[in-house]
This record gives sequence, C-alpha cells and structure tokens, in this order.
Amino acid sequence: MDIRELRSFVTLAEQLHFGRAAKLLNLSQPALTKQILRMEEDLGSPLFERDSHGTQLSATGRRFLQEARPVLAAFERLLTQGRQSALGETGSLHVAFGFHTFELVPRLMVKFREQCPEVEVSLRDLSSAEQIEGLSNGRIDLGFVRQPAPSHLQSMPVIKDRLSLVSSSNSPLRENATLADCRNERFVAISEKRAPGFHHHMLLLCAKHGFHPRIIQEVSEITTALALVRAGLGLAVVPQSTATSEFAGIRFHPLRDKEAAWTVGAAWRKGDSNPVLKRFLDLLRRETSVNGRK
Repeated sequence: MDIRELRSFVTLAEQLHFGRAAKLLNLSQPALTKQILRMEEDLGSPLFERDSHGTQLSATGRRFLQEARPVLAAFERLLTQGRQSALGETGSLHVAFGFHTFELVPRLMVKFREQCPEVEVSLRDLSSAEQIEGLSNGRIDLGFVRQPAPSHLQSMPVIKDRLSLVSSSNSPLRENATLADCRNERFVAISEKRAPGFHHHMLLLCAKHGFHPRIIQEVSEITTALALVRAGLGLAVVPQSTATSEFAGIRFHPLRDKEAAWTVGAAWRKGDSNPVLKRFLDLLRRETSVNGRK
C-alpha cells in the first residue's frame, strides 16, 4: 500500500462513486478499481460494499477512513512544506551587515519578508572580519564585506563607497579640504575592534599624506562619531554613504583620492544549497540591477 492508493481510497470514500472519484484523481476507472482491490488484498478485508444501489463503505472501510484522513492530511502538509522549502518560501536565513549597507539591507529585508513571510530571518551588525569568520564557521549564511572576499567564499559586488572627511559646521576647515590639510587636527575614529578594515583604510590614507592621525577618541558607531564631531571634539573619517544622513551641525568633505574608494560585496559559502539564500540573492541581484540603472 502506498500514499497514492491511500489518496484514492479517501477520495472514493468521500465520493462513493467510482466514476467521479476516478475523474478527480485523474485516473481511469479500471485503474482506480485495481488500486482499491490491492488495498483490500493487503488488509484482508473489503473496504467497500457494491450492489445495485451503489457503493458504500464497509465496516472496515469506515474505521480505516477515520485513520486514513489524518495520515493523508499530514502527508499533504509534509509535501507542501517540502515544496515551499525547495522554493525558498520557508526555512531560515542568517544575515550580517555593517554600516556600509545600513540603507541597503533593511530595504531588502522589507521586500524579502513581503515575498517570503514564512522565512525566519535573523540580522546581525558585524564588521567585515567578523562576518568572514561567521561565514567560515557556519553561523551566518550571507554577509556584506569589503572586496575582495577570501577565496573560500563566493561573492558579488553590491555597492561602492569611499572615505569622507567630517567636520563641525563651526570648524574653520575649508569646504574642499583634503586629509593633507588635517595633519595637525584631532580625530575621532571608528575603533579598530569595531571595523578593522575601515580603521586600517583610514590610517593608510592618512599615511599617504605623510602623517598619523592624532586620535583622541575611538567609538564603535558612526552616529557617535558624528555627534562628537558636531560637539567640536575633532574631525572624523566616515563612509561617504553616511553623508545622506540627516545630521545637523556637521559638514562632509568628500576625499577625491583614488585610494579612498572601495567596494562592498555580498558573500556566502561556496556550494551553499540553501534555497532561501538563493531566493534572497535573486532579490539582491534584481535590486542592485534596478538601482544601478537609475
């Protein structure tokens, strides 16, 4: 006895008519009859009584139907869940991102949850180094890291960013100032622990202009750095993407150095067969393609 025969039995038990049941099951009537006969042979008892008045369930058939319905319903649920899982409509996805993608990732998540409300999604705010570690040990499924990503990961470029100098609106620093004008200034810096790649990038660009920044305060958040700059504690170097933030009392000075630019890419483990990951990456490709054409 298999699940197809069980489905045929339940359908016939509900219809009590071989012709109608066969049509609903997309079977010929002889094929349906053979299935029922095989079941009766397996059980050693007739499931239906057939006479000139039609088809009726036997006593064995009535008892068997009570048990067959929940078994069939459970199987149908299992089949539906399996199909949804294969399509990436259910399951889980663990995503990490940093301050470079604070605008992109939340926007993607809103659209993804609209498309796949049954998927369990967790978000973590991590540096690129922490994300690479999380991808390597399997704690996260997708990250947004500085390119190039390590060779054991698969990646795709997502956004471009560059370093930008930030000063207080009361600072005498000229509008088109460069890092070369800031060798004697005080700096508020994003800490190396929070964002090692970004921190080292800032130091390298300062070194290009012949100085090491006089860092008087390290912070872990961009907003904290901007608040301290606004209060007059010093200058800061932040991603240019944060220049879109509505933060009164500060000025952004884009740094034109070629070395100030970098690319952030989505990264995931090679060979990861998680259907939810594939579905999210498909959305990411569509979104970045649309925004890239704007």
